[in-house]
Amino acid sequence: MTQTILEFDLATTKEKLTPRAGTIILGEYMKGLGLEKLCNTNLPLPLNHKGYNPFDFIYPLVLMLHSGGRVIDDIREIRIDSALKQSLNIKHIPTASGVIKWLKRTGLAGVYGLESINKILMERYLNRIDEDLILDIDATVIEAHKATSKYTYKMIPGYIPMLGHINGGYVIKSEFRDGNIAPADTNLEFVKKCISQLPKNKKLSWLRADSATYQAEVFNYCEENNINFAIGGQLDRSVMKQINKLTKWETLSKFEDVSEFVHTMTKTNKAFRVIVIKRNITPMLPNLEDVLTDEEKAQYHKEKFYVIATNNNELSLKKIIKLYRQRGETSENKIKELKNGFNMDYLPSGDFISNALYFQIGTLAYNLFILFKTILDANLQKHTLKTIRYKLYNIAGKVIIHARKTILKVNDEFIGILQRIRQKAYELSLE
Repeated sequence: MTQTILEFDLATTKEKLTPRAGTIILGEYMKGLGLEKLCNTNLPLPLNHKGYNPFDFIYPLVLMLHSGGRVIDDIREIRIDSALKQSLNIKHIPTASGVIKWLKRTGLAGVYGLESINKILMERYLNRIDEDLILDIDATVIEAHKATSKYTYKMIPGYIPMLGHINGGYVIKSEFRDGNIAPADTNLEFVKKCISQLPKNKKLSWLRADSATYQAEVFNYCEENNINFAIGGQLDRSVMKQINKLTKWETLSKFEDVSEFVHTMTKTNKAFRVIVIKRNITPMLPNLEDVLTDEEKAQYHKEKFYVIATNNNELSLKKIIKLYRQRGETSENKIKELKNGFNMDYLPSGDFISNALYFQIGTLAYNLFILFKTILDANLQKHTLKTIRYKLYNIAGKVIIHARKTILKVNDEFIGILQRIRQKAYELSLE
């Protein structure tokens, strides 16, 4: 007999148990959104009637990513969860190798199809937003040691997807890029693609971005289309010359002062404001600048100053800075959520297009999470996926069949929240 520390025994059971009762509720919500029809309408169908439909691949992958799956092999955990499959009426779940083959076979048609699905779902999201629309764009590095990976500016192999977030962090557009593509490349084209995704009755009010988007063509486009911008500036010689002339500084915080000047670039059609934030760091010793290299001087200036370019002449310095710094939450932290929460820092294939399609599926899973949170209780809506997974998705449940009806049983303390979510999901499905 097995020697044990505590006095309890282990035994097997044929009951349908699941550690994903909350994930089942998410799965019901996704079906209520019409995800099955969207997938099978916008993505390539199988060549014969025996093949799996696109939804048969997308649905379990999204459930897997929400549940914490990291690699495609983790789809097995969804395949063996008989309680989840019974509750969600899932008849077909492909194997990991089947998913890899489907990604390669579907390719770019799948990428474009998922963009169409994302646009449809985004309209549902934006219909609940009355405030000004703010677009945040940013690139991120995904390290990947694949045979086809290119070296990034961080000197590691991988990819550099570009992402555009709209209010609240919804990904309006993602563009999968090779690692050797600079973050500043084709940013104006990407902004235009993001705007083209917006419904006709919605207009962009603000564009926010880091210094990679500090480009004359972007500024001119915003001016021509009445879009406010708040974009991180670059400390080039002309900007530093203007900063050195500044004499009036306001206190921004205990460690920062702020000032501004009007600036123009060679190819800009109009001048714009440059807001300067000066950090109160240890000053440079006298005559030290004479012996520093240009790179060392630039590094010192970056530590002491940073600048924000804007064409808005109505908001105060402090309000512009506050608005710009909000991109840390609505863009940078949301990218971390996509990469870490949904494990998009892992890519399954050596094939670029297959990885692009998988990343697009991860983006869909992330956006569905943003949508799903809108029907949760208010105290859950600001939580990250990791917390929602702990508090909601990973509720234990048991599925039984009684009088030809499927019943999902959970502990008393969870029944209320699950019923409220189901009711709201049902009401949304009628829209």
